[in-house]
Amino acid sequence: MTDNVVCKLKDALESIIGDKKALIKIFSIVLILLIAVILRIHDENKADITIESTGTAEELEYSEESGNVGTAVIFVDIGGAVENPGVYQVSKDTRLFEVIDMAGGLTEDADTDHVNRASFVEDGQKIIIPEQGSNYPDGLASTPPASSADSTGLININTASVDDLKTLNGIGDVMAERIIEYRSSNAFKSKEDIMSVDGIGSKIYEKIKDHITV
Repeated sequence: MTDNVVCKLKDALESIIGDKKALIKIFSIVLILLIAVILRIHDENKADITIESTGTAEELEYSEESGNVGTAVIFVDIGGAVENPGVYQVSKDTRLFEVIDMAGGLTEDADTDHVNRASFVEDGQKIIIPEQGSNYPDGLASTPPASSADSTGLININTASVDDLKTLNGIGDVMAERIIEYRSSNAFKSKEDIMSVDGIGSKIYEKIKDHITV
């Protein structure tokens, strides 16, 4: 019986091979199925790439909303009744009590009645924490930076705030912060010294030299 089945299958196969039209049909069906499988795999890979790109965009958006892209820095000078008076670099949204902590905290004779420790500090601000019994006038404990322009309207690069420096041609946020960071350890002795700041060359100096002073 097995021999009969084998013979019948053999005869059927020979018949199909002999029939060119049937062979072409089978080949066409196989080719169509193969193309369909390739297209399906391609679509799945494309979908994976789209999902991955969407996730990356969401992560970037989250990073920007979280403030991880970058935070502007400012410099404040704190003195008076603190343990370690000096110039400190802080973020733009820093409050006075945080600067006091950076300066080692208040001394025992600090007079906090004249200090609003919840206030935000400003770039270039001079902060004096009064001692008990001192005659500091109200407001001196935390004074905003004075205008850096002298009577001639020139910008003093040793005392100018970020906003004042940004009024100079060619000076933006980054360059203004570099100037303040540089002068915190190296006071400018002449106008030409500003070219010691990274990024300020002779071209920028020529634009601002007639508008600055020390």
